[in-house]
Order: sequence, then C-alpha cells, then structure tokens
Amino acid sequence: MKIKKILATLILGLLSNSAFSAHHEEVPSTNIWISQNIEFKDGQAMAFRAGLNEFMSSEMGKEMPGQVFYNWILSDGDAPATHSFAMVFPSTVAWSQWNTNFFTAAAKGNNPAAKWMQTFSASVESANTITGKVHKSWGPLGGNGPTEWIPFYTENLEAFTKDFSDYMKTSTGKNFKGSVAIHRCIACGDSAYNSGFTVNHESAESFDDWYSTGVNSSDFTNWVGKAYKIAKFPGNWLMAPLDSYPTE
Repeated sequence: MKIKKILATLILGLLSNSAFSAHHEEVPSTNIWISQNIEFKDGQAMAFRAGLNEFMSSEMGKEMPGQVFYNWILSDGDAPATHSFAMVFPSTVAWSQWNTNFFTAAAKGNNPAAKWMQTFSASVESANTITGKVHKSWGPLGGNGPTEWIPFYTENLEAFTKDFSDYMKTSTGKNFKGSVAIHRCIACGDSAYNSGFTVNHESAESFDDWYSTGVNSSDFTNWVGKAYKIAKFPGNWLMAPLDSYPTE
C-alpha cells in the first residue's frame, strides 16, 4: 500500500508552484518532478523539517533551479507515511546538473549539502521515490483549500485527457474553483497506477460546495462514465502544505 501513496507528494508541489507562471497551461513540457512519501524514525519529524529549512536557506539551497515542497499527508489509508517531500525542476538537464552539484559537494563533507544528507539519513525510516511530469493542466495557481491526489491506470492517456478536456469546457468544469493537473509517470515502480490527478481547491468552502453540487452534476457523471471505461482508480488521498522553497 505504501508504494501507491508516493505520488501524492506532488499534490501541493506543482499546484502552488509560482515558478511555473500564472496558469498551469504554461508549465514547460520539459518539466520533471521527483517525489517521496516519508516515514520518520521516532521523534525525528521536526529535525527533518529544521534541517531542510537550514539547507534551503544556505547559499547552495538558494541555487536550486526548481522548487522544494514539504507536505503533511492528511489522509492516505493504511500507509505509514505521514509527510511528503517533492522537488520540481523545469527540465531534466536542470535536474541532472543539480544532482551533480549537490552530491559532489556532499561527498566533500563539512558543508550544507553534507549536513542535510546526514540529517535526512538520521531522521528518515523509509522514503520511496518516483518521477513524473505534468501532462496537462487547467486553472490559475494558488488556493488554500484541501488538495486531492487521484491516481489512475490507463493504457490510453491521450483519450483520457481529451475526455477530461471536454468536461472542463462544460458549465460544471468552468465553475470549478481551483486548479487541476493530469500527471504521467516516468518511473513509478510497481505502483498500481501510471498517471494521476492533482485537484487543488480554492478554499475549504469551495471543497464543500464541490462535493455537494459539482460531483452530482450530469456533466461530471457523464465524464466519470467515460473515464471508468478506459481507466482504473485505486483510491484518492488528501494533502496540506507545510513549507515551500523558495518562499516568495
């Protein structure tokens, strides 16, 4: 079950990413993200958070070409992970260059990269890693409401995306208060999915409104009928943000 939850890390990462501009439609096609769900050793969650803040406040941390997100998992079934950690990069080139710079520095010791690696190792019991991309997205960035991760498996992502794009053009889709993105896996291991949604609600009130009206609309029902013909949905989970870097 733990593997199935990993990609939830991205829920708040990409949907609050100001570096990707004002609308999700402008996320670069070269984007790449890496996510982990984390199970901490007893009493080490605060040490991890403090160590991450210290590293990201260092000169090297400030040079990272993307963004970092630390999130709280509100609900994820029986998985032991309580928090998630995500890194978002504008391209594979940027990601590769960052890895080279970070691990070269860490190997030398006595610097912020080495200290952060030591903190990570000392505080984390387990952390599974997957990699993916934003495939297509809708809606402006921002919002303070709950965010859902809805993974799915499909062998026809293009047809799935077209059907959802058509739904977003309906009156119900246009009235959704928040932002939505479809992600596709690059490397998700033996997970029961190869794609997923992040659904970011504008506020707690809009979350309530959506579940009392939006999910009961004929537009949504018609789309769900199409979706279940070409995709399988193992479940969905909720996330909330704690920290993001850069903080601007």
